[in-house]
Parts: sequence; structure tokens; C-alpha cells
Amino acid sequence: MTDELERRWDDAVETAWREFRQRLADHVAGMGPDDSLVVEMPQEHDGGASPYCQVAGGDDVARVEAVSNVYLADECLLDDDQEAALGDMGFQQPNAWSWEDGDTNFWLDVDRREADRVAVMVVRALREVYGVLHPIYLDAEGLEPAREGGKPLPPKPVRAEPDMHEVVRPTSVEEVRAFIDVAVAGLYDEAPEWDDEGDLLLPTEEQQVWILVHKTIPRVLISCLLVEDVADQEAALAEVNQLNRTEFGLTFFLVDGRISVTREVGLDVATPATFLMEVQRLLTQVDGWATDLEKKLSAVTKEPKRRDGRFEAAYAVMAELERDQRGSVGPATMARVYGNDTGLLLKAIRITEQRRREMRGKVREARNLKQHSREKVVQARHDYLRDLAARMRAALRLIVDAPVRKVQLDQLALFDEDEAGTGR
Repeated sequence: MTDELERRWDDAVETAWREFRQRLADHVAGMGPDDSLVVEMPQEHDGGASPYCQVAGGDDVARVEAVSNVYLADECLLDDDQEAALGDMGFQQPNAWSWEDGDTNFWLDVDRREADRVAVMVVRALREVYGVLHPIYLDAEGLEPAREGGKPLPPKPVRAEPDMHEVVRPTSVEEVRAFIDVAVAGLYDEAPEWDDEGDLLLPTEEQQVWILVHKTIPRVLISCLLVEDVADQEAALAEVNQLNRTEFGLTFFLVDGRISVTREVGLDVATPATFLMEVQRLLTQVDGWATDLEKKLSAVTKEPKRRDGRFEAAYAVMAELERDQRGSVGPATMARVYGNDTGLLLKAIRITEQRRREMRGKVREARNLKQHSREKVVQARHDYLRDLAARMRAALRLIVDAPVRKVQLDQLALFDEDEAGTGR
């Protein structure tokens, strides 16, 4: 579907709703004290009603109502967000489960002269809360659009899939990120999100691949940390050199006891398909490289991998402080907790991101099962972990950006300080 066809479809839908709203307002303005109007979706449901709104006339006011879960069929029940949306539109909450005891629907009493307001509330409730796509699906006592030949409105055409082989020439950071979004869109069930630093995380089963965008030119760096806490530097260098000889175009390097792999890709002229191949090359192999390196290096040292006691202690301190007051460990405190060690912070970020991904899966599961209370709890945990990971990255940047202090060397002297008269 082209942009022009989609625009024309949207315009046609908006026009239909606008005309329906005008007819509804005119009808409400002419209602008598005993008149009423029901606008509903004429669908059959077992054990409940389909979505509807109704307007009842009065001497000075008109009452407008939107159906609540008291009457709705199970498959049409409103969740907390939908009920809150009705409140934002001006509807009062129902206060009873039986019409004999009070108001069982969302309601509002409006001056009869405000017929336009009534029409707007009804249309917004039907479209934004109950999900009615087009007024042709409604039964509004003749106010709805007439169906031509009895044919239902066709569903909205779906936008065509992007052309993965289209040549693109991005010229800005935003265009580069949009290009990458198109390229990696099919890798996961849920599209990956850019973090606050402008980097994109692509997780594998065991590792994390990062895409970093250059700030001024259309180039990106694809990188992954494979192994950390390397004990035997010579053996590690030998493995790194071997990988650099066999894996053309990739760069493996050993820095501060950690082995990483990077691939720099220019995007002056590119297609999403070719960039996806570059990304998949790392995504499909980093787990294997990391496993092989750990096995080979542990076999050389003949020592079992020891747990990092410093990391365990730092993570426990952070968890205890956060338990006392959530969100209290700011970036500066976080850096001190982890001893200004970038390796420990990177490990903490990986663990936190893994837990966040698990929570995101649980959110989707709860949403599919319509377990709204559980969904809220899990969503809150997911949001907290995302905030925690952001503070960890801010702490990492504080450590990296901190100015390097010059080492103060004491000047050797031939005399004691007291004898030289230069006490400090």
C-alpha cells in the first residue's frame, strides 16, 4: 500500500466519522424530554452486551452513558486503561452493580444546549475505547452511514513490507537509526529499542551485541564483549590473533583482560539486506566464539573460573540500598559502589538487561491472558529494571569521562622535613 492510498483511506474514515458526529449532534439537539437514542454495535454475544452508548433527553439536561463491564460480554470487557480513558473524556464512574442501586454505566449529565459535546463524547468513546473502526458498523437508528449493496467496509489495507534491497543514502543520525530499524525489524518478536545513550541492544541467548551510531558521519560500530577476567594474557593474545586471521573483516582485541569483537560498517550507500547480513554474522556466532574462548583459556590455565567476589559484594550493596529506597542509588553512588570498575559495571548492566527482557516477556504473557493486576505488577518491575540499567550506564559514563589525575610524586630530600624547615 502506497502512502497516497493510505492517506486517502484515512481521509475517507475521518470524513465518515465527522459527518456521523454532525448528524448525531443535530439529533440530540432536537430530542424531547422523553426521547432516547442508543448507538451500538449490532453483534451477538453470549452472556453479555456488545459495546454501546446511549443518550436520554430531559427537561434541562441530557444524560449520556457508555456501557460498563456490568453489562459487557466477556470478550468485550474493558481494562483499567480503557476505563481511565472514559474518565478522561468526562464520564463519571459507575457506582453500583445493579441499576436499582445506582448508576451501573459510565455517565454524565450535560446541558441540552451542549449537543455537540454529547456527540463528541459518544464518538470518542466508540472509537478510542470500544475500538469501532467505522460508523458503518454501528446501529444508530438511521444516523449511521448507509451500506451500499449490503457490503461491509473492507479492512484497512496493511502497509507493504519495506523493500530490503532498496538503496538508501542516509545523511543524518536519525536517518541512520531509521535505516537500522528497518534492517533489524524481523529479528525479534518485539522491535528492539534505542537506549538513552543512542545505542541499540541486540541480545543473543548468552551475549549482547551493541550497535553504536557515529555522531557526524553515516557509520556504525557493531560490537560484543565475548570474555572478561582473562588470566593468561599470552594465551588470550594467541587466540585473538588466530580469530583475526580467520574471520575476515572483523576485529578481535584484548583490552584490560576482556576480549571483544567489532565490525565497523559504512552506510554512505547501503541496503537493509546487506546491513542485516553484517548484523546476523555477529548474532549467530558470538555465543560460539565466547564459549570456545572460555574453554580454551580455562584449559590453558588449568584453573576453574572463580566467582568474582568483588562483583557479588558490589551487587549486594546496591540491592540493599535500592531495597531501602528504590531509585536512591544515583550514577555517582553507583560508580563508588562498583569501585569505579568498568568491568564490574558492564557485568551488572548485562544481568539487569537480561532480567528486564524476562520481565518484558512476562508482561506480554499477562496481557495475552488478560491478567490486568499481574500485568501492572510485572510492568512496574520492568520499568524499574530499565531505570536501573539507565543509571548504571550513566555511572559507566561518569567513570569513562572522569579526568585522569596526575600522580603526585614526593620529592626525595637529603634532610628531614623538620631540619629543612619545609613541613607540609
